[in-house]
Amino acid sequence: MKTRTVPPDRKNKTSAILRLERINSELLSLKDNLKSYTCEPKTPRLFEQRETIYQELDDLRKNNQQLIEDIQSPADGKETRHESIAGRLKQFHDLERNVLEYIGMAKMHC
Repeated sequence: MKTRTVPPDRKNKTSAILRLERINSELLSLKDNLKSYTCEPKTPRLFEQRETIYQELDDLRKNNQQLIEDIQSPADGKETRHESIAGRLKQFHDLERNVLEYIGMAKMHC
């Protein structure tokens, strides 16, 4: 019985796409958390901060989606893709930290 092996390049593309899709899923989850009534802004500063976070969440999700499309295209640069994914992961973690900080501040102003 022969076993199929997936070419390394295709395997890397698949794992990159899955990683980006997972980040997008987490971004949607963070956005849902911000929509909770406990996170309603009570001050103008919190309102501005929440709107900025919403915009950053949307921008990162759109950029990830564009990168997924670029990865799926036949001509792409592996080095650029790897650096982009690492950068997106760092952006996600920074944004996640900002969301958690905002939620903490919003709950303090109840």
